Amino acid sequence: MRRNRLMRIAGLLLVMLIIVNGVMFAAGGKETAAETPAQQEFTIFARTGPDSSTWLRAVAESFTKETGIKVNFIEQGQSGYFTNLTNQLIAGTDTFDLAVTNSTYIGPWAYAGALAPLDPYLKNFKSDFDWDDMAFSYKIEGNTYAVPYSISAHILYYRSDLISESEIPQTWEEYIALGKKHTQSLNPNAKTKYGLAWTAKAGPEQPKCFYNYLWSLGGEIVENGKSSVASAAGVQAAKYIEEIVQLGITPPEIANYSYPEVLDALLTGTVAMAAPYWSAGFGDIQKSSSPYKDVIKVAMLPGAKQADGSIKKVSFNHAYTLVLNAKAKNPEAAMKYYEYLCNKSMQLAFAKDNGVPARYSALKDPSLNRAYFDVILESLQKTRFEPLVPYYLEQHDIMNNYLSAIMTKSMPSELAIKTAQSELQELYNQY
Repeated sequence: MRRNRLMRIAGLLLVMLIIVNGVMFAAGGKETAAETPAQQEFTIFARTGPDSSTWLRAVAESFTKETGIKVNFIEQGQSGYFTNLTNQLIAGTDTFDLAVTNSTYIGPWAYAGALAPLDPYLKNFKSDFDWDDMAFSYKIEGNTYAVPYSISAHILYYRSDLISESEIPQTWEEYIALGKKHTQSLNPNAKTKYGLAWTAKAGPEQPKCFYNYLWSLGGEIVENGKSSVASAAGVQAAKYIEEIVQLGITPPEIANYSYPEVLDALLTGTVAMAAPYWSAGFGDIQKSSSPYKDVIKVAMLPGAKQADGSIKKVSFNHAYTLVLNAKAKNPEAAMKYYEYLCNKSMQLAFAKDNGVPARYSALKDPSLNRAYFDVILESLQKTRFEPLVPYYLEQHDIMNNYLSAIMTKSMPSELAIKTAQSELQELYNQY
């Protein structure tokens, strides 16, 4: 009975709709206020910060003016951001359409089915989107899951008032030797208390820094499904870190240094160099009131000397990008913003706001600080990314555990890296 009543009501509503439409047609198709389509809108989940929520909000303002599409934001601070975002995506939330992430998480989320491929939308981009102009994208099994808007490459920062251009370290051995020269406990004439610093804190950064050493030495994390991080190259890479810590050429609390602490060490003149350190730091230095900001320069990371005398340099690279929630309510509107964010004018504006864009045309613009952006371009020629694999976060945890053991001197470097290799192999066997 109840079902029949609902069907009759639905039928009456349909008849009324037909009549209303007929009246509108007879009246020349005039649309009343009640029939105006609701404003399109979508939501971005973003981490608070200059290259995340701050920049994306600035872009959203002009995007809404041009398109009428409203952009809502859900923001969270850095602490616990990726854990919260992972939990929400895996749980199948639909409270946001796009989310800001770095490339670390793309593989695990995509394999878990929490992200939607972008290809159905990318093929309809009508602006100046050009694959040849994009530094890179993230593909898994032929599907594109992310196109970055901001690049983060590891480079070397140095005090040009203390270190001449001819002294810029080209190898890791030279880097460590120069660190000793600029550490007061080893050289009373040093102008800085410590020679160097890097983002050594366990968590998002520590393994990424290690991979610069490993890859430049010719090592790999995994080869042909076999853990190879404790190869001769891996053992040597671990020994570099051990030597730096044992020499005391870094601040004693280096094991707790993440991005802000390294930046502060540069701005206060505590260290003479920082590497591996993110390219984003240059913009923060330029915006600061540090008395050293004009003498802090950048260069390519050091590398490993090869048998033929050449030096192999590798710059670890991850990027900030938006990913499309598999449960997005308004994917079409969201992807229009994605297209707008990646166009040439927005990418160049980002560069002029001290960001590092992902389009070559912006990176090569002659109006930019060429001394800085030429280093970025060089790093892109020698860059490598973390693998887009389902087990990456678990691999990351294992590497953190044993690199931390080296940092805290609780395990010899060779034993630590060999134990890491054993645990990584157990992980790979599961996949």
